[in-house]
Amino acid sequence: MANFKTHIAVAAVGSLVATGICLQAGMVNQTEAAGLFTFGTVAGLLPDIDSDHSVPAQWLFRLFSLATALLILLGWQGKLPLWQLLACAGAGAVAMRYIVLNLFARITVHRGLFHSLPAALLAGLATIALGHRLAGWSLHFTWLAAAFVTCGYLLHLLLDEAFSVNLTGNHLKQSFGTALTLFSPAAWLSYLLLYSAVIAGIWLLPMPRGVTAWFCH
Repeated sequence: MANFKTHIAVAAVGSLVATGICLQAGMVNQTEAAGLFTFGTVAGLLPDIDSDHSVPAQWLFRLFSLATALLILLGWQGKLPLWQLLACAGAGAVAMRYIVLNLFARITVHRGLFHSLPAALLAGLATIALGHRLAGWSLHFTWLAAAFVTCGYLLHLLLDEAFSVNLTGNHLKQSFGTALTLFSPAAWLSYLLLYSAVIAGIWLLPMPRGVTAWFCH
């Protein structure tokens, strides 16, 4: 499979090209473009979050720890004394970095549920839920961000599949077919829950105006 440097380099290049297209088309401003580039690049590492104590997992959970602290600071600002607010933000970051990461490493298997097509869709839907509902992004930018996250995620899976083909030996490696997974009988319950979450997200989350208008007609 592709290594950390390859994943982040390809995700960054792909995100840069897509961001340039969005800028050229006038779909986003420069600040939003920087955000889209970041989302696509980070999403290129997301599938490896289930690899116990790998570089992507450690890197991503550091970002999640920072995001947790920022959400606590922004959400509870003015509701708690400053020292309590800082203490809660620090506790949230530490809990995410050490407790949640260790629990996550125990219950997940590398090349499992997170290396699948429905997981890529769910990552995009989660971006919509967090961006539009919590961060207050516009619906237009939220869906663009979700597209960048899903595409960055899929780019990671495609790279893993590409590196599963041994071109010099003209054969497939044992890992071939384990990245772009649609369903696994061995984990049927997990996939059932995953597909249920995807369907619920599509049903409940706000759609772009064009899609809504198409359904109404």
